[in-house]
Amino acid sequence: MNLECHIDTFKEFLFSEKNLSQNSINNYLVDLNQFLIFFINNKSINYNVEKYISNLRKKNISNATINRKLSSLKNFLKFLHSEKIIKDINLNIFESLNSSKKIPKAIPKNEINKIFISLDNSNLANKNLYLIILKLMYLSGLRISEALALKWSDLSKTDMTLNIYGKGSKERKSYLTSDFLDSLFALKKNEGYIFNLKGKKISARSVNKFLDKAFKDGFIKYKISTHVFRHSFATSMLENNADIRHIQKFLGHSSISTTEIYTKVAKSLKKSVLDTYHPLKNKL
Repeated sequence: MNLECHIDTFKEFLFSEKNLSQNSINNYLVDLNQFLIFFINNKSINYNVEKYISNLRKKNISNATINRKLSSLKNFLKFLHSEKIIKDINLNIFESLNSSKKIPKAIPKNEINKIFISLDNSNLANKNLYLIILKLMYLSGLRISEALALKWSDLSKTDMTLNIYGKGSKERKSYLTSDFLDSLFALKKNEGYIFNLKGKKISARSVNKFLDKAFKDGFIKYKISTHVFRHSFATSMLENNADIRHIQKFLGHSSISTTEIYTKVAKSLKKSVLDTYHPLKNKL
């Protein structure tokens, strides 16, 4: 499909309908021309957009710049869709526009293990319950909301799996080890939510308060939130050469471009390890 022939029509729309200045229109055109250079004619628009977003994520440019470029492209495609020039465009690909996609914080495996050991040795209230929630996030990549929403009916002891209900009511499976499954069932007192206190579902806020108190009381050296454990799962998988498409499914991402953000984290962690442990550090 030749999208370039519709640029002039879009320019007129921006000027007459959107009342944009010539400078703003010029910025749109710069962004769109970059996409059109990248565009592969014999591929679908959705394919091209997803690959373009992935390509932008890999470049050393700011999140704000990426979001601006994607906003320009999204508005152009929405215009073409409204004019019935294109159809079946998946605007969900642009879900990341709602917030700046900063590189997520992640912690190396050895440091994660130290955190678990420190929390286990602490005197914090309900530490065993909170610890198993955090371990589940690190072992499976669940969001905190997904972990806390789990019910015993979501767990299959035979298959050693959990049914996860993520964003947009999308369902996926998570796989557990036999040892971790035993740890989970050791918690069971009644039906309902797997993680509960006095029969009530635990809130994400209470788990984060637990981590905050652990930091303030000196049990862990990092000031972290629950998100770190999900992020660290993703980077650990990447560092062990797991296919990024599989990681995407484990994390429940609708777009591969979201998952590819973690490639930057994995690279930065490797650099940190090299800078810290290389035998010739500071000697060259």
